[in-house]
This record gives sequence, structure tokens and C-alpha cells, in this order.
Amino acid sequence: MSECSCSLKLGLHPFQTSSAEETDIVRTKFPSFVEELTKKTEENYFQEDSPPFKLFPPSVRPDANKLGHGYPFNCEEEPSKKKEEWEKDYKAIKAEQDVANQFNIHFTNCRTEGFLFQPFHTDTYLKGMKEKAKQKRRGDAQRLHRDVDTLPLSEIEKKICECVGVNIGDIIESGEDLDDKIDEEALKLKIKERERFKNKGKTLPNDEDKKNYVKYSQYKKEVYDNINCEMDLIITIAAKRTFLEVEIKSHSANIGLKSVLEKAAKQVSKGNKIVEKFHGDILREWDFVRVIALPNINKNELEKEACEHCSNFLIGSEEMDHFTPWIENLLSKLQISDCTSDAYRKLFARVVGCYSHSEHHSSTVTLSLAEARTENEKAITEKEKGVYSENSVPGESLPETFQLTDFDKKENKSVYLYWNPQQLELLLQNEDTKKRVLFNSSFGCGKTLLMKHFAHTLAKRDSDKKVFYISLAAAAGQQLDESKSSKLMWPAVFDIANGMDFDTRVEVIGVNNLIQHYQDKFNQHAACVNDLLETFMKDNPGHHFIDELPAYEGGRYHATKFSGPNLTHLTDPEWNDCCVWIALRPCKIDSVNYDKFTADAQAYREHLTDQLSFHIPPLSVNMRNSSSVKEVDNVYYARKRSVAPAPLPPNPVCGNPAIVIQCDNESYRGKTVTAAIGKYFKKTSEPVIIIVRHSSDIAQVVEECDKLSDRQVTTYYPRVITEESLLRRVITEEVTKLRQFLSEPAGYLVTDRLLFGGMQARNVICVNSGYTDTNSVTRAIAQVIVIEDKHYVKRVKDKKADIVV
Repeated sequence: MSECSCSLKLGLHPFQTSSAEETDIVRTKFPSFVEELTKKTEENYFQEDSPPFKLFPPSVRPDANKLGHGYPFNCEEEPSKKKEEWEKDYKAIKAEQDVANQFNIHFTNCRTEGFLFQPFHTDTYLKGMKEKAKQKRRGDAQRLHRDVDTLPLSEIEKKICECVGVNIGDIIESGEDLDDKIDEEALKLKIKERERFKNKGKTLPNDEDKKNYVKYSQYKKEVYDNINCEMDLIITIAAKRTFLEVEIKSHSANIGLKSVLEKAAKQVSKGNKIVEKFHGDILREWDFVRVIALPNINKNELEKEACEHCSNFLIGSEEMDHFTPWIENLLSKLQISDCTSDAYRKLFARVVGCYSHSEHHSSTVTLSLAEARTENEKAITEKEKGVYSENSVPGESLPETFQLTDFDKKENKSVYLYWNPQQLELLLQNEDTKKRVLFNSSFGCGKTLLMKHFAHTLAKRDSDKKVFYISLAAAAGQQLDESKSSKLMWPAVFDIANGMDFDTRVEVIGVNNLIQHYQDKFNQHAACVNDLLETFMKDNPGHHFIDELPAYEGGRYHATKFSGPNLTHLTDPEWNDCCVWIALRPCKIDSVNYDKFTADAQAYREHLTDQLSFHIPPLSVNMRNSSSVKEVDNVYYARKRSVAPAPLPPNPVCGNPAIVIQCDNESYRGKTVTAAIGKYFKKTSEPVIIIVRHSSDIAQVVEECDKLSDRQVTTYYPRVITEESLLRRVITEEVTKLRQFLSEPAGYLVTDRLLFGGMQARNVICVNSGYTDTNSVTRAIAQVIVIEDKHYVKRVKDKKADIVV
């Protein structure tokens, strides 16, 4: 027993099993069920290439009946109550995700057998058998013209009782008054319904029926009610014979902390007893470990309410910030033993296998790797297309406000919004504030999504003015090299996708269109992107949404000088009622020029806000990538960024940690790509984007991918062609193929990082992206594979990132 001197009783609790030898009651009582369960879990989770430690975090998609993405502004009915409920649910979910994510990261590369499950419902145990028993009872009642509650316990129900450690047979003792054991209100209801039973040909209740009624009531109480417990997070570690439960509370005030801890302690104690009752027959010599997490409370405050022993099993805000030392200290306290794989796999089949038979289960439990990646994409984007630009409902304006009750109707897909409070704060500003907007945020914070949403809104609402969506994704920086102008004639993948997303009310303009407009007007090449943009805007008054503006000289990854466009023409009367939204492209600044760059950028922002009434919304919540992508991004990070990196949501499904493949020989990069495809993307139709940094590598990657006869390969990358007519014909042909891929993504798209910028994809392979290229990595949503040389791999190992190498 744990050495506890307080009421919490946290820490290690050995399972109290009566059997001297390990048995398997479930296998004895339901051999065919267990055989099928074992077979399925072996097929799904214990193949040769399966990770030994398996993660089952939940899907993060919103529960349509409970909590939607977005704050419930302007609720017509009891708005303050709705907001209070939303905030409470939001804090609870966020606390659970934050804690679970720390455990997910730690156990991603764990090389011993075990699994993590969040959340776990204990009543899913034997779910298939319990449903079968319920169906039999209903069928027997109908066949015998009996009330369903007055039938004797069936053999399958008796076996279930034995499996969960309940003896219903001895409940009725001789000489007891049966009526005393029947719920008074329930009994009155039975008497009231006698005429109904009689009219339906059912027999009236007698003493035997009453006895059966008492037994079945007790059965339901023991098998459904008393064993129903939601565990926020469970972890099993086979080598240490440990079953660990973490109870997570979102409480953030020191007031009432003692009662919160006591309630949490009762919950883990109940979980301990239920697991022991269910699985004690196979968990001989195992320990149950009770842990409580309050991620919003300082550890010093927690220690005031717990003894020294229990403090080791409490997670506070400090442990969240320094999780690795805490979890390593915890694991050091656990025993190391020779656990038989058979016992662990029996437990795995009972927990994971039975869970798959339950209405509670997240589909992540039974998914293949390809299906898990699809679920990951759906969790973050509510779509499963595979490749797309930032768009939710093509051609339609999304509502900016909604009531939570809208989720119950499920009539309109557009209610599934992913507006977070920061984004909604912008959308709910008055019209004057929304007229001029400047975004200066990191990748994936929703800049493009907000701009496309509002462009849709204006196009639908204001038919008198033109709406232009200007995408500058194809421009690497401000400078326009005339010798490389043919490359800029290739529209970016993002521009083409935008053109497909918008209807005819929004005109999509790419860099190639701006170049053509400038040349037609001046019959010469422009010196920089700002010249192109300013000329086009002055010649085309209207609503302008300018995305991916490279307000810098130099490269995206070594910006040397800030350079924003001159927008003084916005003071002209004809622009008074025109909206202008601009999203600055994030860049990395040369350390030598950092101070001067940031000072110039700040002066430009102040000019826009003070002189031209621009509003700069704070966007800091990443809404795109899973934690696996974040891990790679952290390794790529090398220099100071112009904006801080946004936090990322947790990885919602198991099986897709970030992967790094070392390839030092340039001539083998193409073969390495196809090897990665063969190993990690066995479903041939699953869309994968291959982003290649250097044009010299693209040819060999394309050549090797073309050898994959069972895969559809689409290529889209700029070729230098001097003859203008030939260049235009080639571009037209390539764009046609690309449009087909974007309409129905399947197979592989090989492209370069500049042309793909701004897009998103479920799966991304980055080929020699360079250790500073965070943008290519953050194109991925579910799976990212990086093919790099030994220098990058060393960075991964030095940072101890949770990435498969």
C-alpha cells in the first residue's frame, strides 16, 4: 500500500487479487468473443511494423451537441449562461488536451510495450456481450409476452456478472420481503400498467416476477451504473506492470482547491476498484498508479493540501512546463519486472478491443494508419479532401455568430466553425474597423481563412464594387529578377486553388496577372512586388484582399530589409468605402539586420494604424497542425522569427509521429522518396504532397516517382522556357493537370515549396528543405516526413525531439 499520510491516497496501489495464478475469466466464459477480439487487435495493432507503445488520444473534432469551435456571441436566449457554460466546457477540454499532449509527446517513441488511452469509459468493458444480452432479453420478453424487467437472468447475463465480479444469485435471501427490495415508484408504475400488460396478453406480475425484477434491477445497477466511470487518461506500461490513471481538473483558483483534490482522489479510487474488479484475474502483481493533474494550479498550492508522498503524484503548472523531469521521476518509482506479453495483450484486447464495440469509442481505436491520418485531417479542418487551400464552404459566406443550439439541428454544415475567440473578435468588429486590416501573425493562425471568408461576405453583400483576392504566394521576396521572370509566370498552386474556391463574384489575381498588367501598362519589367501591387490597386479601385505579401527584401529565410507597399492612395475619396485586408508573409530575419528590420516594420505598422486607420488583430492560436508537425517545426527553428510561433493543438490520432529519414547522398534523394512512399503510404490513392526545395532534385524525384506504376503522379514546378508562346502553352497544360488533381486529390503531387506556399495537405514529404524551412513543414496537417542530411538529423537528436528517425 502507498505510504500516504493524507486523505488523497495517491501513488502505487498493488492489485488485490484472490487468485494465486493468472486466469482469464472472460476467455473462459466467452471463448468465441475473446478469440474474435484477440484476432482483430492482433491484426490492427501487433504487426511487425507496429510501434510497441500505442497512443489513443481522442479526436479533437467538436461535439456537435456540446461544444462547438467558436465563442457563443449574441445568443438570443440567456446569453450570459450560454457563455458561462461554453467557457466551463472549453476550459475542461483544454486542460485534458494539454495534459494528454504532454504524455503523448513523451511516449511517442517509447520502445516498450504499452498504450495510452484518453478518455476511457469503464462501462465499455464487455460491451458486445452486454448488447447481446440486452437484445436477447427484449426478444424473450416479446416471445413470452412478459415484461422485459421480470424475466430471469439469462446465462449470458450470469456470465457477465462473473466477469465483473458480481454475484447476483445470493441477493434474494429467504424470508425477506420482496416488495422492500423493489423501488417504490417503480412498483407503483408496474401496478399502474397492469391493465396495459393484460390488454397485450402479458401475465400479471407474481412473486417470481418480483424476484426476477429485483435481480435484474441489481444486475443493471452493478453491471451498468456502479461500474460506469470515465477515466480522463489511462496509461499501461507492460515492462513495469503498471496501470496508471490521471484525473484531470481545470480548476484555476486556490479557493476550493481541497474539495477539488478530494473529489479527484475519489474518482481515481473508484477507477482503481473497477479495474481491479474487471481485470484483477490477469493483473496479478501489477500496480495501479493514481495521479491527479491540475495544470492551471501552482504546485506550491497543491502541496499545501497533500502529504509529501502524494505530492509526487500531482501535476501542477510547473510540471506542465517541465514535464520530462516529472515523468522520468515517476517512472523511476515503478517496478521493473518480466511481464508476460500474454498478460499485457489480454489487457489490451479487453480495453482497446471492448472499447471498439462501444458508442463511446473514437474511431481512432480501430483505424488503419491511412484512416488515422484522414481522421486527423477531419479533426482539424472538418474535411477529408487531402489537399486544399484555406476555405470552408466554397461560394458561401459563413455565419459569424451562432447559438450553441444550432449544433443540435445539424442541418447546415456551416455551423461547424473553427473561429476561435481572437478570430471572432475581428469578425464582430464594427464595419469601420473591419475596413482596413493588417495581419502580422505566424503560419496557420487563420489569416487566409478570415480573408477568404470576408471576401465571400463582401462579394455577396456589395455587388456594386469589385472584390479582388490577390495572392502573392509565387513571389519569393520583393525583388523581381528579370532573368527569372519566366518562373513568376507560373501561377502558384495556392492561386489556382483560390480560383477554384471562389465564385465569379471574387476575382483571383496572382503574381503572373500583376506582371502582365504592369507590362501592358508600362511595357517594361517592374523592379519589385510593391510596384506591381500599387499599380494594380490604383487602376482597380474596389475591395482588395492581399495575401502572402512579402514585405521584405532578400529571401524568405534570410530577410535583410523590411519593405512595405505605399498605400497613401487609400486616402483618395474613391477608396472611402473599400475594404483592404493585408496579410504579411512571416519571414526569418538575418541576425545582422534584425534590429533595423524590426524597427522599420514597427514604424510601417504605426503608419498604417495612425495614418490609414488599419486594425491589427492579435492572432496567436494555430488551427492547422498536429503536435507531430510542431515537433519538426521546433527542430527547424534556428533564427529569430519576425513573429512568435503559435501553439499547436494536440495530435488527435495515434500512429503518425513526425518522421525524419537521413539521406546524405544527393543522387539517392529520389529513391529515398519512393522508399518512404512504399513504407508509409501503402494505400495507393492516399494523396501525398512532395515538396522539393532545389530544382536540381525535382527531376530525379519525378523520375523515381514515375516508376511507381500503381500510383498516380502529378508534377507542377516551374521550368525556364525562353520562348513566350511555348511557355504559355506548357503552363496551360500543367495547370489543367493540376486542377484535376486539386478537384479529386489522389496519388502524388511533386512541386516546389514556393509554388505550394499557402496550401495545406494531409500528408507532406519535405525533400532537403533546409534546416530553417519551417514553412514547408507547416504545410502538413496529419503526417510529415522530412528527408534530410546528417546535419539535420543531428539537430533532431540534440534537441531530443519526439520524432521517428
